[in-house]
Amino acid sequence: HPAPAIPEGAKHPVDAFLNDKANRALEASSKTSPEEARHFHTKVLSILRDECFRCHGDKDKGGLRLNSRDAALKGGESGKPAIAPGDLAASTLISRVRSTDNEERMPPKGEGLKPEQMKLLEEWVDAGAPWPSPPVSKADVKPSAPLGDAAFLRRLTLDLTGQPPAQTELATFLSDRNSNKRELAIERLLSDPRWADSWMPYWMDVLAENPTLINPTLNTTGPFRWFLFEALRDNKPADRFVTELLMLRGSPHTGGSAGFGLAGESDSPLASKGQIIASAFLGIELQCARCHDSPYHSTKQADLYALAAMIDRKPVSVPKTSSVPAAFFEKKSRESLIKVTLKPGEPVKPKWPFEGVTGASEGEALQGLMLKPDDSRERLASLVTSPQNTRFSQVLVNRVWRRFMGAGFVEPVADWEGHPASHPELLEWLAKDFVAHGYDLKHLSKRILTSQAYQREATGSNLAAGPELRFFNAPERRRFTAEQVVDALHLATGRAMETEEITFDPTGRRPEGDRINLGKPTRAWMLANLTNDRDRPSLSLPYAQRVVDVLEAFGWSGARQSARTDRETAPSVLQPGVLANGALSLGLIRASAGSSLAATALEASSPNELVETLFMRFLSRPPTAAEMAHFSELLKDGFESRMVTKQPLNPIETQPPLPRLTWFNHLNPEATTVALEHEKRARLGPPADPRLRAEWRERLEDFIWSLVNHREFVWMP
Repeated sequence: HPAPAIPEGAKHPVDAFLNDKANRALEASSKTSPEEARHFHTKVLSILRDECFRCHGDKDKGGLRLNSRDAALKGGESGKPAIAPGDLAASTLISRVRSTDNEERMPPKGEGLKPEQMKLLEEWVDAGAPWPSPPVSKADVKPSAPLGDAAFLRRLTLDLTGQPPAQTELATFLSDRNSNKRELAIERLLSDPRWADSWMPYWMDVLAENPTLINPTLNTTGPFRWFLFEALRDNKPADRFVTELLMLRGSPHTGGSAGFGLAGESDSPLASKGQIIASAFLGIELQCARCHDSPYHSTKQADLYALAAMIDRKPVSVPKTSSVPAAFFEKKSRESLIKVTLKPGEPVKPKWPFEGVTGASEGEALQGLMLKPDDSRERLASLVTSPQNTRFSQVLVNRVWRRFMGAGFVEPVADWEGHPASHPELLEWLAKDFVAHGYDLKHLSKRILTSQAYQREATGSNLAAGPELRFFNAPERRRFTAEQVVDALHLATGRAMETEEITFDPTGRRPEGDRINLGKPTRAWMLANLTNDRDRPSLSLPYAQRVVDVLEAFGWSGARQSARTDRETAPSVLQPGVLANGALSLGLIRASAGSSLAATALEASSPNELVETLFMRFLSRPPTAAEMAHFSELLKDGFESRMVTKQPLNPIETQPPLPRLTWFNHLNPEATTVALEHEKRARLGPPADPRLRAEWRERLEDFIWSLVNHREFVWMP
């Protein structure tokens, strides 16, 4: 199974393939009129894409695809061409969009095409249905400028550890004169144990890890996060990691992969898991198949339930609560797009439904990969992860590429049907290289990170472009994930995360299946949904809630009732608000007793040194001349007298401890009073360091506040 030959013209394979596509696009574009190409791609093709591709591009309904000229000329099952160049009467596409018959008109939903849209299609067919290459200029494919060293290390460290670089780490890198220092930094950070922390939020979202602290709710899982964390920490080969996930072993309640198999209050838990497996590892969307055949994909209801049966090791049937009522199909003015090919209660046997898409089949070659060939669950794991399954390796490559570059070769990453890859040769080359190196995610990451493409300024618009115009001449602009915002706050301020134990039953008195203890978080991914049965306020966890408030503002949700690759990233007033006025950020930026920030202020030899130190810690760069002048002026007044005393810090008088509220005492009459006091203390935060003069310390904290609220703090370079 040889990989595609690497094109000439660049030292790095990734850059060679990217350059080759750009050069070919420029050459093809030069052979057609720019005006004609622009008209087709902005006017005509946009109509076909928006109105037709869902049925005749994303899938081939009626045997017809309209996403290429050759396919449209060939036609579908009727044997008639959809487009007859120069002949409107012989073009079934034109007759179908003109029709006033509800059974004939296309597209079938809504009011049909607008008159101006029909006119554009008619003019295009009448002109011979030209399908020119997209208009591409040198400016469209010109690579962005390389990142400077400071910006590169900040991006790299955030991508591989989930946190910005420490000040000493950044200073060492900037002073290093080794021409190979970037590759050495990549190797060092790939071996950093925080690699697991950086990937945890992603896989928890993609695999819908959804533990609730007490009383199962819809699609509640066990906390299989510990299985995920250990797999990432140990850098398990991806085929082994996915195999162990699908085998559902260990305790479902204390961290085994069996927790993935749970889906509380779901009428068909293993159908939910089949849907997640298909989208996460095969790029196959089965959401509609839960209740009926997909109207816009080739997948059938039986495909999903066949996967569920393989997991369950026995036939399964569609529950009544996930069946489309027969009344839905009665008295319809036209044939429904929704089809149900499974009869109510019809059992579906364990069967692999995706041989054609993946290349993996249930033949003799599969037997040697299994310990128990008769086990349908092990057979499913083998079919998903076998080398013959080319889709599996390509989907994982696409996911890793998107994480680092901001857009995938195939978009959306969880639904490949009808969505061609922007760089099929590069995708295939990376996938075969990935398999040849033992499904090693770190090896794959190094391939991408060492390319020039990754190390450029983030000015890309790949996500908004179609596959033919996606060149990756620059990465996408990316905002920090919610977890990165929280973890960066703690790292830059030098403060460990301070929360309660994430449980409502710390003594373990309830049955194991009814309560969860997730321990005390040290990283943001360790948090969970803090809601409780009937939203009882006396069961709140105010210190953890401070962290959750920031996470939720930036798109995190602890209740993952369904899998997702993308979070809500739209800007909102809540995001700057929670950084500017939230209890977590205001508590962390305080020069509190014995804190790292207080020590930095006490040890600084000059305002300039202090300003530079804090810029490096929070923004991973030295200040500009204007920034240095402004902030050193702010801190200069009173700098020499900032210390009240040079004596060591005396023990700070602490407030008396409060009772811990749990499921078993939260209904006591005084519980609400105790809960309010807990919340008050969480809002107040730690006391200020008494060795610093209050007036000067407050100006220092204003400076730190401005760094946290600088737009660079939450954006990747």
